[in-house]
Amino acid sequence: MNRLQIKDGCFIHPSTYEPLRFIEVVIADSGTLSRNYYKNDNLICWSFDCDYPDKAVPNKQANRCLDCDQSIKTGRTAGGAPCKFFTNIKVAFLKENSLHEIRLNALSLFAKDDNRMSLYKYIEHLERNREYVGNVLTEIYFVEHRDFYKMYFKPVRPLSEEELLNVQQLYEAAHEETNPFKEQYMASKSHIIRDVPALYPRINQPYRWDDKQNRSIPCDATEDGASYDLSFGMNKKQAKELYGLMDAAYQAAREDSWPKKLKMRFKEQDDGTFVGKTSLKAAYNGKPTTAPDQFDSKNKKLASDFMLTTGSTVNIAVELFPYKINGGGVALRLRGVQVKKYIPYKPASPFDEEEDGFTADEESDSPFQADDSDGGFESDSFDDDDEEVKEPVKRKKKNTIAGNDDDDEDIEDIIASWSTED
Repeated sequence: MNRLQIKDGCFIHPSTYEPLRFIEVVIADSGTLSRNYYKNDNLICWSFDCDYPDKAVPNKQANRCLDCDQSIKTGRTAGGAPCKFFTNIKVAFLKENSLHEIRLNALSLFAKDDNRMSLYKYIEHLERNREYVGNVLTEIYFVEHRDFYKMYFKPVRPLSEEELLNVQQLYEAAHEETNPFKEQYMASKSHIIRDVPALYPRINQPYRWDDKQNRSIPCDATEDGASYDLSFGMNKKQAKELYGLMDAAYQAAREDSWPKKLKMRFKEQDDGTFVGKTSLKAAYNGKPTTAPDQFDSKNKKLASDFMLTTGSTVNIAVELFPYKINGGGVALRLRGVQVKKYIPYKPASPFDEEEDGFTADEESDSPFQADDSDGGFESDSFDDDDEEVKEPVKRKKKNTIAGNDDDDEDIEDIIASWSTED
């Protein structure tokens, strides 16, 4: 993960290298309050939790930060305590496919200006308005103060669902890269969601949302916002089961700084069913990911560009990834799909329905008849043992004689009711 460069009260944009007095980013991780002690410009001691010196410190100033002569408790100098507070936050530009780190000192964390907000004042402001720092686009800007610059924060707008998902996946990918022992505290759990209808599948290739067209469009894997997405329907029992698994994964990974309660993010429909969503980002740090595999009911792998359709019955393989950004949650990362019942793809027609005229239901001379079987979908229509299909007999044309004519109840209440129902 790269640290965002700062020079003369300006951020240096990671792609254009343009100096910027302010940036608009998503704070994916507000960091952990830490301390460090410098002497003659040399780092002597540090702590990542403000409780105990880090294990890697060669010359600890004390066994506990609370007892240290350089700490806020006893250190009194003209510039404050010798041991200074700091934190490293992680931010994401909406048009970039990577996270960046920004180091904040105490004045950018705790400043009490009435008309400006330091980081912690900003977080408290959002919480008072029932919002979370990871759910909004934030402006971070510089203000000159004596012979240095302070950083301040203010909200720009809420993020869209697609933007939230992209930032969430960036955070997960960065976490995996920087923490090789992730399974100790952020273990993923595999699960198969069975016998659910596919809704708006976009997994035959990467797609991104286009604001001008107001819809998802095919795109290259490395384009901004490119992903593989699949929504799916669930009845109440299926939704309750999946939520229970997600909650168990969240509580097992939860740290003290995470929200205590896992929010239920399924959308309830008018008919009492629920809609969930799973996705996979198409690229991380400019490198395309492997598209989710698709299989038929006999577990035979389908072509990578197989066009799954809405209404098809599927099993969905996902991995559960707990996270704390955006108010905490569990991401369902898409790994594969098994098609049990396939609804044939029907391209959209540019024409209106006519009252009179030819219909496909009329009897035809075609030797090929549609298979109305209700069984599971398979990629091959015939087995090797099938009888050889005889060549159809060519019919003679008949002479034509002129004149002769021969197809919202509140979510929190729902969750509460799940615990009391069978």
